[in-house]
Amino acid sequence: MESEFFNSYSLSFAKIVKAKDAILFSQYGTSKELNEIGKGFPILRLNEFNSSFISTPAKYCDLLDIDTYLSLRLKKDDVLICRTNGNPKLVGKSAIVPKDYEYAFASYLFRVRPNCNIINSATLVAFLNSKYGRLEIEKFSMVGNQANFSPAKFREISIPVLGTAVNEQIHELTYSSFEKLEKSEKIYSSAEAYLLECLGMTDFAANPEAYNIKTLKESFLETGRFDSEYYLPKYEDYFQLVQSYSNGYKLLGNICEIKDNNYTPENDIRYKYIELANIGKAGEITGFDEQCGENLPTRARRIVHSGDVIISSIEGSLNSCALITDEYEGALCSTGFYVLKSSFLNSETLLTLFKSQPIQNLMKKGCSGTILTAIGKPELEKIPIPLIRQEVQEEIAAHVQKSFELRKEAMQMLEEAKLTVESAINGGGKPLNYSKLQNKSDRELNYAVWLLLRELDMISKKDQHVIYTHKKLSNSFAISGRLDAEYYQPKYDYLFKELQRFETRKIGQIATIRKSIEPGSDAYIEDGIPFIRVSDLSKSGLSETSICLDKVAFKDAPRPQKDTILLSKDGSVGIAYKVEEPLEVITSGAILHLNVIDKMVLPDYLTLVINSIVVKLQAERDAGGSIIQHWKQSEIEEVIIPILPMIVQQEISNRIQQSFKMRKESLILLAKAKQIVELSIEGGM
Repeated sequence: MESEFFNSYSLSFAKIVKAKDAILFSQYGTSKELNEIGKGFPILRLNEFNSSFISTPAKYCDLLDIDTYLSLRLKKDDVLICRTNGNPKLVGKSAIVPKDYEYAFASYLFRVRPNCNIINSATLVAFLNSKYGRLEIEKFSMVGNQANFSPAKFREISIPVLGTAVNEQIHELTYSSFEKLEKSEKIYSSAEAYLLECLGMTDFAANPEAYNIKTLKESFLETGRFDSEYYLPKYEDYFQLVQSYSNGYKLLGNICEIKDNNYTPENDIRYKYIELANIGKAGEITGFDEQCGENLPTRARRIVHSGDVIISSIEGSLNSCALITDEYEGALCSTGFYVLKSSFLNSETLLTLFKSQPIQNLMKKGCSGTILTAIGKPELEKIPIPLIRQEVQEEIAAHVQKSFELRKEAMQMLEEAKLTVESAINGGGKPLNYSKLQNKSDRELNYAVWLLLRELDMISKKDQHVIYTHKKLSNSFAISGRLDAEYYQPKYDYLFKELQRFETRKIGQIATIRKSIEPGSDAYIEDGIPFIRVSDLSKSGLSETSICLDKVAFKDAPRPQKDTILLSKDGSVGIAYKVEEPLEVITSGAILHLNVIDKMVLPDYLTLVINSIVVKLQAERDAGGSIIQHWKQSEIEEVIIPILPMIVQQEISNRIQQSFKMRKESLILLAKAKQIVELSIEGGM
């Protein structure tokens, strides 16, 4: 009954057969639960479709019996087709299996093996991915909440019989494309291996010991660590800790006003909009998006006022808390925040409490959900909050305010100085003062946290289940402000010790970093300028997207230029791809645009280092989150990059360029195969 079935198009090629007559065999994949820990058999998914080929699976199934696995194992010339997906443009997408693999495949794919007397596998894939194949697929697909193209529907589509010569030509083009793709990947891997060899890290392995032994004086008093791997009791212990505070405690719902009513912005008024990505590690707001009310995303529905404290409700970002200062009076924030105000605690103490380890863990305990885990209002209201003595509150407030003042002064100086790579390397002047002010600001805030922990009598507490590393205050908590064990694991110390053998610079010194936009799903359209999200980004390039934005409405959104490095900061963090030529696309706010300004660093080299273990470990250390990872721009700017001699960088760049040249040639061959199918069909009509 659906209208798509009765479109005016019909394949009128000279020789046509139904797919059921051209297919010898079809089969569904496994529907068993998958895991990411490498246990069981590797299971191929749509995610691993690489152009018209397949790549290495990222998930496994340990519930599959050996007989089922053997029946699903992929063989050369198998054709895999996507059966169902929320995106109709991905339904019917197909890939050829170019050689035997020890992989099975997932249930939302099905496998077919064609009758080569009618059509070979390469020609079938080229046809299905051509405009005529897409028309057939769309005609027979069932579209609802999920689009579906079942094997039964597949059997009904029309397939042209192109003849032996065309079949052989397309087969040759397809497998030549695969050979170039394999060479491309090998060359890229050789570039990665060469980089690690130059860094002396070929056999790098993280220290397997997750702890070091130190005294209280050498560890907690110096690092400020109070988390599960260091001194973390169970959640009940945190609750008892707050309950035992000498000045008493109350539940959050009894001492805080939770401002969770939605505010509807007026269309023609401009608002400052604050989202998760705008929250700095010190509780400051690092930026905002200013838009007219009608252009704001639908989640911009919390109005904030000076003195409010905003806290993230999302488990992976619970430490994203901030104090609303005068400059953000009347701004809007995302509905992912709770907005708090208390008559029992001043704003600075409230902020410090919510950034402290006890309250962070009690919030984490209250989180629930599946895909997106968050803390609901009822659970938030149950969190016990210590009634910090007034004199301590005043002292905490003084240090937090001083921290904010110093940070503001530092940012003003940064703006005035227009820091460049050269000034940062040479030191002195305003850049040096900026660094000192930032350090002073961090120390003031960390001292406020220290005052709170001391007030809660947490310094003298001992835990028989402690697993910890040892750091000094001067080179850990006082600088980083981090209270989580993962941040100080020995493997990171080992990495930075290795990097000390080289000249290094921070990404913020090497490149400018620009954030893109987050328009919200209401702005998505079918035709317009392509909108690229993290799922469309890989170190090999950008995949085709079905989501577009209005070109006029988003004319000011940044476009990637030649040599721009696109870097993911949310979700799958740390994926970097260097753009080879200007692209008329818009990337999401989760993808940063890096443009190299340091003449001693080649863009291809920087991209490779970002994709290597050197930066992967730093991203792993910095990025917060459980379900969704977040890597803040301020943290990315601090990432350490080893600077190898230019001759080595040039060799690495040459290999990468050769890799991408091979990949480009591979794609050209596939496009040519698809074009031959289309031209053959058009010639026979």
